[in-house]
Order: sequence, then structure tokens, then C-alpha cells
Amino acid sequence: MQIIIFKSNKTKSSSYKINGVFFISFFILLVAFTTFLLNSSVYFYGYKTGYKELSEDRLNDIAKYEKEINLIKIENKNKMDFFSKKLITISAQMENINALGNKIAKIAKIDKKDFDFTRPKYIGGKNKVSIEFEYDSNFDLYLDDILFELQKKEDELNYTSRIINNLEMKEQFFPAGFPSEKGHISSKYGDRVNPISKKKHFHKGIDIAYKLETDIVALAAGKVIFSGKKYGYGNLVIIDHLNGYTTKYAHNNRNLVKKGDVIKKGHIIAKMGSTGHSTGPHIHLEVLKDNKNINPNKFIHYQEKFSKD
Repeated sequence: MQIIIFKSNKTKSSSYKINGVFFISFFILLVAFTTFLLNSSVYFYGYKTGYKELSEDRLNDIAKYEKEINLIKIENKNKMDFFSKKLITISAQMENINALGNKIAKIAKIDKKDFDFTRPKYIGGKNKVSIEFEYDSNFDLYLDDILFELQKKEDELNYTSRIINNLEMKEQFFPAGFPSEKGHISSKYGDRVNPISKKKHFHKGIDIAYKLETDIVALAAGKVIFSGKKYGYGNLVIIDHLNGYTTKYAHNNRNLVKKGDVIKKGHIIAKMGSTGHSTGPHIHLEVLKDNKNINPNKFIHYQEKFSKD
């Protein structure tokens, strides 16, 4: 092959002879190089584009996971706040449980250890307890344990409350205490000489003497089944305590309750007087169990189990 080169200044042209094999080899190399450049450009462009898409997907995944983690943290924090408050409440309840347990133990004369519910420390004052939680992968298990303990303590409190309420209810309806504000026993229960007839007879109650119009109170809660005059008793009040016990209050100056009234323990039911067979202002008190008279003396000297404070 011959290549002729013309110069611009119209001078003599030059000619070169190129071997055909060399030319073909050069041409093939040129085409190969061009193809390589094109392929390289396409590859790097695709790589860059794919990397960009991969990075965006990865960032989206990371953002999604961070959002989920934040939601979990918020949820767990809410749970921790809830159970922190619940624990504070139950700590206060535990103090009540032990107080009630000690009260029951004293009443029933049993070992206080039977009502030891292992209360936590006090919440207020110098011994204030700070209840905090640290996040843990097993936090759900801790929550289950706490829930179980809370339910257990609440059940214990409810059970103890029912016991104490029943005991207090029984106490309300059990005759006990002195039937008048003041006074002294002027005649005992049993055989005696009647101060009016001067004959020996069985005295079914006790007499408590004091001033006219002194308040007379019910020994226990119950229902008034009689209020009026009765031979020998004068003005009489009879109360049914709904547990087999009945009490009678006689010789009253005036009655302050009527038949059908429901009264509480300590309710003022009459004023002391000297009506009926009487030699002076006093109250004749009778206590009956299943309609049989029993000695009232042990009831007026009965020490109430529940304190008044």
C-alpha cells in the first residue's frame, strides 16, 4: 500500500509505502482499543449506577431499622414507667398488708409470721426508694415476673381485707362494753333478795346505777325488736344482734329508738331512769344467747379487740 501526502505550500508531495500486514494489524488494534474503551465506559457507568442504587436501598433499610428500634425503645420506656408506678403503689399496699396482718394476728392470737408478706422499704421520708430499670433483652421476662408479684400481693391484700372486714363485722355485732357513760354495778347477776318484795329470786341481769338522764348506749349493732313499756321493766328496749345474741335495757326514763330501727354499736338508745319496779335511777341490763339469759358481767368487762384509733 502507498500513501501520498500533499504539502500545503504546493511543494513537492511525499509518498510512503506501508506493508499490508502492518496496516491490518494496526487497524485491528485500533478497533480493539476502541471497543475496550466503550466497554470500560459502560461497565464503570453501570457499576456507579448500581452502587448508587444499592447505597440508597441500604440507607432506606438503616432508616427503617432505626425507626423500629426507636419504637421499641419508646414502648419499653412506657412499660417501665407504668410498672415503676405500679411498684410504688404495691409498695404502699404492702405496708397496709402487714399492718392488717399484725392486727389479725393480735386478734386471733396467732404467730405474726403467718402474715409476713415481706414488705419492701418505705417510699417516703428518709428511706425513700428510687425504682429504676435498665433496658435488658430479657425485659419482657422481668415484666412477667413483676406482674405475677403484683397480682400475688394484690390477692394477699384482698384476702387479708376480707378477713379483717369479717372480723370487724363480727365485732360490731358482738355485745361488749359498758352500756352507760358512767355508773357502778349496784346488783349482780344471779340469786338475790328483791329490794321491793324482799323475797329471794334469780336476778336475770345486772343493775348499773348513776344519774337520771344518763346516756344509755347499745352494746352492739342490731335491730330494735321492742321499744315500749313492759310490766316490771318500765320503759324497755330490746335489740336483736342477728347472731343469736339479744340485749335488754330496762327502767329507762325515756326511749330514743323505736321498733324496726337498725342501730350501730354505741348508738344512744335511751336515757337512764327509774321506771317500772325500781328504787332509783339505774339501768337493768340483760344479755341473752339463743333466748337464754347469760351473765352480762363478762360482756361489760370485755376488752374490745379493735382499737379506736
